[in-house]
Amino acid sequence: MHPKIYSQNEEQNIITSLLDRYEITQTAVEIGINTGAKGDGTTLQGNTVFLRDKGWRCMWMDSHTKFEGVDLVTVYPENINDLLNDLDTIGLFSIDIDSEDWHVTRALMDGGHRPEIMICETNSYLDPMLDLVMPLGHRRITLPKSICHGATLRAFDNLLFDFGYNFICATKLGNNSFWVRNDLEKGRTPIEDYKANRHPLTTNWSRSNNTDVWTSSRELLA
Repeated sequence: MHPKIYSQNEEQNIITSLLDRYEITQTAVEIGINTGAKGDGTTLQGNTVFLRDKGWRCMWMDSHTKFEGVDLVTVYPENINDLLNDLDTIGLFSIDIDSEDWHVTRALMDGGHRPEIMICETNSYLDPMLDLVMPLGHRRITLPKSICHGATLRAFDNLLFDFGYNFICATKLGNNSFWVRNDLEKGRTPIEDYKANRHPLTTNWSRSNNTDVWTSSRELLA
């Protein structure tokens, strides 16, 4: 019998393979979750939904989704650590808020949290080798959806490598990327490997609008 798939793409299968490889604390946090699995609002769609079925402690947060088990809250860099006060160790952290994802992730790290597995939404509208981050506050400005995915793969990799994570892989469409803490995984997949093997649908990076408002992760981390 095939397991029920709750994630948007192949994220659930990737997580399953990582859990087979590493011993991970059974606590998951997912920021950005919706009711799109069946399209009728009756089932959650997210990367960690299947983990609750396996007995994991799951904390789900979203600013719009009204569903049992989901905390209705808008997550910012300023409040992320307060929201996680009750959690000592996070096994898996997933973020997909189409906006300040990079900044929230940095605040998480600056707050001392070190989840064992990190899943971050990466901007698939831009060349993944570019180092681009949307500045703080852009979610409160009207911008096209195509540039509201908060950072490129390289920008996230720069951030997470500095905090002790190794890049493992990305989904075929490049919209979610995976890192493992380096005490668990010593090997590091070059992000150039993703670009070389990307899905054909991600080659049209001209879909993005003007990126003049973006900054770089290296500027922010300096």
